[in-house]
Amino acid sequence: MLGIADADSGEYNSGSKNIVITPVSCAVPNRAPDAPKLSGAGRVRVEQGSLLRSIYGADTVDEEYFCNYEVNPEYEGKLEAAGLQVTARGPNSEARAVEIRGHRFFLATLFQPQLSSTPDRPHAVFLAYLRGTTI
Repeated sequence: MLGIADADSGEYNSGSKNIVITPVSCAVPNRAPDAPKLSGAGRVRVEQGSLLRSIYGADTVDEEYFCNYEVNPEYEGKLEAAGLQVTARGPNSEARAVEIRGHRFFLATLFQPQLSSTPDRPHAVFLAYLRGTTI
């Protein structure tokens, strides 16, 4: 998307100068011992006018995480200029979801909807995808 030949994730220790995915900057409070840094429930602020906002119908939600990596904030401006919009943020303005506006359904989240979804109560993101929700 950005045309960076050596773009990489901090997970791989490749020595690249362009680490687009970096270790999580802040931990979820009260996470289990030895769990990933971003593990457990966390509040997400959802941007107005986003697909995610139309799915939730709310400006904040609590979501479940189980990960150690996030978007490097140094690359957010470049990603947004290329069309990938940050549409949800954590408590310290960290990127928690991205969308490509105008795409039929391009939504990527750092939180994991499958952790709170059940057969009797599917997560709203899954239902929106199945229903073909758009904004």
